[in-house]
Parts: sequence; structure tokens; C-alpha cells
Amino acid sequence: MSLFEPSSFEKYKELATSEPITVDLTADQQAVILKTHDYGLSALTEIEERLLLGLMFTLKNEIHP
Repeated sequence: MSLFEPSSFEKYKELATSEPITVDLTADQQAVILKTHDYGLSALTEIEERLLLGLMFTLKNEIHP
């Protein structure tokens, strides 16, 4: 149970940039993206999930520091 209601997708679109962003991905990050695409989030191990969350953190900081 969350104490706060999630913000709308529209609010997050306001934070996004229209400029392209570039990030360097390690082989492990690339692999976890491919596995997630093929099998979904529920197929990830705990370590893979942490790797994906770290990647999302990296992307978030590139989009909106």
C-alpha cells in the first residue's frame, strides 16, 4: 500500500526532454534488457532485477538529473 497516489503519465511527460539522450551500456545491462524484453519482469532473478533498477536509475539521471 502506497501513502501517495502515483503521478500521471502526463506529469512525467512534462519532465522529459525532446532531445535525444545517449548512455553507454555494459554487456550485463544489455543482456538484462534483452531478457526482460523476451520473458518479462517476472523472469528476472533478484540480481538481474537489481541490475535493471540500476540501469533505470542511470537513465532517469540522464533524462532528469
